[in-house]
Amino acid sequence: MSSISPSLLIHGIDWERARVFETHDVDEARELCGRVLSSHQLHIARPRQQLRASMDSLPFGSMSLSRLAYGAAVDVDPQRLGNYYVFSVCLSGSASFEVGRERVDVTKNHAGLVSAAPRFRFSASSDFEQLTLRLQRSAIDAAWLALSGRPATIPIDFAGSMALDTPAWSALAPLLHTVAAGLRGECDDMALRHLHVCLEEQVCTTLLLLHPHNQAGKAVADAQPDLLLQRRAEEWMLERIDQPITVAGVARSCGVAVRTLQASFQRTRGMGPMQWLRRQRLDAVRTSLMTSTALRPSIAQTAMQYGWTHLGEFSRAYRSAFDQSPRETVAKRR
Repeated sequence: MSSISPSLLIHGIDWERARVFETHDVDEARELCGRVLSSHQLHIARPRQQLRASMDSLPFGSMSLSRLAYGAAVDVDPQRLGNYYVFSVCLSGSASFEVGRERVDVTKNHAGLVSAAPRFRFSASSDFEQLTLRLQRSAIDAAWLALSGRPATIPIDFAGSMALDTPAWSALAPLLHTVAAGLRGECDDMALRHLHVCLEEQVCTTLLLLHPHNQAGKAVADAQPDLLLQRRAEEWMLERIDQPITVAGVARSCGVAVRTLQASFQRTRGMGPMQWLRRQRLDAVRTSLMTSTALRPSIAQTAMQYGWTHLGEFSRAYRSAFDQSPRETVAKRR
């Protein structure tokens, strides 16, 4: 499945209303950026260069989406983020992140994910511009509790690098695109309130399901069996949402009988695995149609992109789920 490019995420957002600062002064940049993220040390790495720093930031519920550039090669040292995580996508240039003992090169092909607890600092090229998503630590912890059935025993520490050709990015990018669509004003007030409630949970859950972290292996022995099986099955299905999937194939991937898988989903989700997948596919199509930048997005192509092969069945299921046709969804976004 093709993923969304980082540059497309910011297209059309009114960044003028989001301007936090634009300055040549190092102290001013450090202070104002610290109000949005956290206090930090900021130094120009090459003395002859002049800072041309700018930052735009827009809140989205308890998350925030920011665009940050320094215009000079810099060294930045926040030490520890503490109560939040930052997902950083490179728009231009490059940076080297040190997250705990891990060194992460943030480029147009690799994003950086900075966890709350480890020691953190980074060096950036003069042309480095990043798009950052800030996530509250409490939201990550809540999503983990929902997935595993028990609280994290230690702070959740994600792998610091995410390649943009992985299932994790393919699943995460549409969610970020939906955040951007909300910031562009493409959703009505009711849809926006719904997005505020749901998107943070979906972003956190996607990271926990598809991106490596220090709790994943430890949960195997302790997590409730039904929740653990559900997590494995849902991860497998989300990675292949554009492909034909059978309940037998899901069960085989999890190493259990079909009856065991179905019973587990009924206990945890109140529905079978294929019903759950059907709803994910409908939600994915609706989100894609609502956030598409195309004047007339192809409904058939979008449906097939998310695994619908029988368009008549898709249309009936869509109307039943959302009380409107796909064409009405496209019309109402304008």
